[in-house]
Amino acid sequence: MALKDPVAIFTASSNIRAQALCHALIQSGIEAHVIEDVSLGGLWIGGTLPGIHSPKIWVDRVDAEHAAAILQEHEQREAELRPAPPPDDEDEQVLTVCEECGGSVAFPASQRGSVQECLHCGSYVDVVAEEEVSDWDSEDEDA
Repeated sequence: MALKDPVAIFTASSNIRAQALCHALIQSGIEAHVIEDVSLGGLWIGGTLPGIHSPKIWVDRVDAEHAAAILQEHEQREAELRPAPPPDDEDEQVLTVCEECGGSVAFPASQRGSVQECLHCGSYVDVVAEEEVSDWDSEDEDA
């Protein structure tokens, strides 16, 4: 069925998100339609381009207020289910020892588990605490 007085109530970040939200509106009894971005800019080789890609959800003007409330409730539910970001522990440091030069190097805790360059000799260092390395040694002896 065609919308009598269409109004765009939501601009989604992707075609998939627009379709999912449109489906939620339809399940709530509101007639909704999505205008997807199928332009060359929107369907670029690596995927959609932010700023160019803008699929919109359209409803009748008389349903706009109710539809906006449903979308807002949907976004609140998504926010509640989204995992909380890890705490910013930039003050915490991981002290590790370079296997090449034996120098101790401190890295921010956010770099734990990564590979960085030793500040003393330039070799690559696994950013793990000394006690974690000693645990690995004891596991090798057990085997």
